[in-house]
Amino acid sequence: MEKTTHNKRKTILIGLSVLGTGVAGFLGWNYWRNKKKANQESADASTESASFNIPTTRNDDFPLKRGSKGNRVSQLQNALVKKYGASILPKYGVDGMFGKEVEAALVRAKLPTTINETTYNTFVGGQGFAGLIKHGEEIVSIEECEIFKVKGKAKLKIPKHIILGVKEFTHEGWIYFIPKNSTELFRVRKEKVKSFKEFKNEKS
Repeated sequence: MEKTTHNKRKTILIGLSVLGTGVAGFLGWNYWRNKKKANQESADASTESASFNIPTTRNDDFPLKRGSKGNRVSQLQNALVKKYGASILPKYGVDGMFGKEVEAALVRAKLPTTINETTYNTFVGGQGFAGLIKHGEEIVSIEECEIFKVKGKAKLKIPKHIILGVKEFTHEGWIYFIPKNSTELFRVRKEKVKSFKEFKNEKS
């Protein structure tokens, strides 16, 4: 009798041990799966952020030099393009970022590579904002063009003289904008558009 009871207890203990191992294994697998999923989502978010490089906060106090960024840099670049043509800033164009390309353009224009306020006012002058599309302005297509959705990479063909939306920022030759009644961000080549204000003035 005692032996039978002992065997029953032994069987129960073995059963509980196996059950405990199974539960522990399931919990461990579930934890590993959730952790892997969280890591994947984090990696996806990092990849998305890395692939969409938004310019950092403005820093365009005088003197303007390598590392400066903001509206004054955009105006300086705009003045260079107006005087010497788009080829003077062949890679990035008017992007508001003062880097090696802007330095090379200033050397070509026989200007110092560090721009103080006096030099800036002499070179840029009162026409600094002419032709420059500022943040918050509506943009219009000046010829048939393609616009690209930033997320998903979908593209659309747009006829000329269509209001595309409101400009958010310019980066590496692209104007990023949000169409009316939308929260999606799109981009278009900057040479394909004008500000609605400038476009309207030309037509009047």
